[in-house]
Amino acid sequence: MFKAYDIRGIAGAEIDVSFSKRLGQSIVDFTGAKSIAVGRDIRTSGEELHEAMMDGIRSSGCEVVNLGVVPTGVVYRSTVDMEIDVAVVITASHNPPEYNGFKIVHSGLPLAGGDLQDLKIVFDSVSEKDRSLDGGLIDGTDYVNSVIEKIVEDVGPINRKIIVSVDAANAVPGPYIVDLFEKLGVETIAINCEWDADLPAHPADPTRPANMMQLSETVASSEAEFGIGVDGDGDRIGVVDEDGRFIHPDRLIGLFAKDILLNEESGEGSDESRTILYDVKCSMGVEEAIALSGGIGRMVRTGHSFMKRELAACPDIKFAGEMSGHLFFNDRWNGFDCSLYNSARLIELVARSSDPNNDGIGFSDLLVSIPDYPSTGESKIIFEGERDDIMKSVRSSFSDLQFSEVDGVRVAYPDGWFLCRPSNTEPILIMRAEGRTAAALESILSDVHARIGGIIDLRELR
Repeated sequence: MFKAYDIRGIAGAEIDVSFSKRLGQSIVDFTGAKSIAVGRDIRTSGEELHEAMMDGIRSSGCEVVNLGVVPTGVVYRSTVDMEIDVAVVITASHNPPEYNGFKIVHSGLPLAGGDLQDLKIVFDSVSEKDRSLDGGLIDGTDYVNSVIEKIVEDVGPINRKIIVSVDAANAVPGPYIVDLFEKLGVETIAINCEWDADLPAHPADPTRPANMMQLSETVASSEAEFGIGVDGDGDRIGVVDEDGRFIHPDRLIGLFAKDILLNEESGEGSDESRTILYDVKCSMGVEEAIALSGGIGRMVRTGHSFMKRELAACPDIKFAGEMSGHLFFNDRWNGFDCSLYNSARLIELVARSSDPNNDGIGFSDLLVSIPDYPSTGESKIIFEGERDDIMKSVRSSFSDLQFSEVDGVRVAYPDGWFLCRPSNTEPILIMRAEGRTAAALESILSDVHARIGGIIDLRELR
């Protein structure tokens, strides 16, 4: 259950009340925390896991701030506003309802990679017996409202009438995002914004076109200027344009980068202030859009924890993003991914830059300057054998071409690229290819199949 970015597994089987209490004790032992904030999403298993974790923390003599049921972005923000050492959100993000898990922030950064494995060592050694110490308990369930007010204060009332549709997939961000939009003065067409732990409408992953169909149909048949989808725990967004067309989330990186670089005149600043981070799965159009706006694109590893560490190390970098819909504003926010804040920033940008109701441009027009090349999307490929051996074979197969090893193998072709990287959370390979034209993409795929089709089943790469 101890993955690269978080702790995740089947609730009741792999992760139960005993596990959660023991993890709470382990976090205190590992970090030496004196105060920890804990929140959760709406999963059925969440309530008892939440109580057990708070019991484990308090039994170790550490104070608990109970944030209640809140989006992950709100838990992240608590590390800025509250005098706490650690924040924990109990969630399995967009995974099916039978899953649950934990995301942990310590000293302003996600606990990930080797740190999580070190925590596991402590977890494995924690005594099963209850401890005699008793930490305090603070009710922080109103905190989410103060975060919404901070977002409204930062973004300000929207300067014109704008209609936006939002689909929360019945997950935790729903009621909060509707409240936020109302306070911003946005006319909202809300879909699936009531809590339902069974997620009856569709999975809560807005990066998959199939999960955005209801939103697409609603936007296309209404006066909404665009639509926003949010994920299960509230740290990612996806969008559709005014005609309901699905927009790949990495194109938003180019849109926000252009807005930040041009409006804040960071093009005349230092290299760091002009740098925009994006992950290895992103389109080559992202770097091109950044360059056209006077910025410097830097490709980094996939994973929100890696992005946040890069931003912490380079505080003058104002923005970062991932193909998966994680967006990190480090200009007026704290560099954490939050679907509430990111949605507000998108609405602010669109309202300021377009106005189709007064003979102005529309949402899709804003994206014209962000290249949209033919691509395969993201393919998940099951492999046989040892991961390291497979990746060694992949590197060898492309040894005559230039490739980056920032995260897996991203091979450069004259008119496109191919990526093969091992997942950090599942025993699969993530693959994607992109070409400047459909013919170029077909040529790249043909070459990839010829090189590694004999060692990996590539039927899903298309």
